Amino acid sequence: MKLLTTFKLNAEDIKEMEKSGVQVTVFDTNKDLIQSKEVENADAIIADHRTLQVDFLERCKNLKWIHVPHIGIERLPMQYLKKRNIIVTNARGTAGVPISEHIIFTMLMIARKGKYVIKNQNDHQWKSPRGVFNLYGKTVGLLGTGDIATETAKRLKAFGMKTLGMNTTGEPVEYFDEVYTTKNLNEFLSQCDFIVCTLPLTEKTKNLIDKEQFKCMKETAYIINISRAAIFNEAVLYDYLKNHKIAGAALDVLMEEFRLGYLPEESPFWELDNVIITPHMAGGGDLWNYFSSKIIMKNVKCFCENKIDEMINIRDYDKGY
Repeated sequence: MKLLTTFKLNAEDIKEMEKSGVQVTVFDTNKDLIQSKEVENADAIIADHRTLQVDFLERCKNLKWIHVPHIGIERLPMQYLKKRNIIVTNARGTAGVPISEHIIFTMLMIARKGKYVIKNQNDHQWKSPRGVFNLYGKTVGLLGTGDIATETAKRLKAFGMKTLGMNTTGEPVEYFDEVYTTKNLNEFLSQCDFIVCTLPLTEKTKNLIDKEQFKCMKETAYIINISRAAIFNEAVLYDYLKNHKIAGAALDVLMEEFRLGYLPEESPFWELDNVIITPHMAGGGDLWNYFSSKIIMKNVKCFCENKIDEMINIRDYDKGY
């Protein structure tokens, strides 16, 4: 098996793969991988969506498996991959711990008015902010009940919060007090003090939260989005934040950031005093590589032994996740 990767595998993992007969080539950059002639006979490639597009994949005549070391795969050419029967796996399951910690960080920043406390410190002002509140007894609604949402709900139980979940079936999930279906989305939203989005971006979830859904929210509600900006109608979100129709938001993702890779200085979201903006960092942390490597090593072993059905995180071409 010939494996090409831009993901920085550690030396011990590479040695273990090589003992099993895997030929591993690690590239420093996407550009280096794209320019390499080795892609022509690679069996498997680990890289991000920017590399794994049709023009590149056309050169990979022997390719049987791609692994994206991230969670979102909405930019992959899934129907092309389906046509070629190329296995697609991702890093689902690696982000539950770091992102749940980030969500709780933003909730505490909101509740304890951290944005204003830090500003006062920088301005050398000894002032107590108004409107500090407790998480205890509040209701948090998690859009999605997967790994990230479940890890978050588990931790929020320690704060004495009521946890609601929403998924396609409404089936009970551990750590959630109640689980709603998408058909009951408006009822779900109307109960929430915090609305946390953990959903993947698909055709079904794009603009899932639109004008009708915003109207159902409490004026005291806060939105936390660590997933994809396009799940919300961003124009409506901005209007509700600017005019204080909802209390505020913590946004790790925005539409311009998704398109450009950063949020421009002129974005009007920077000016909103009831918004916390973080630079798409929710999944970061010192354990990311550790969790990702475990999935990669498991899948390499299964692939080499032709135990494809035992590979972790094989994605659905049609669902897009």
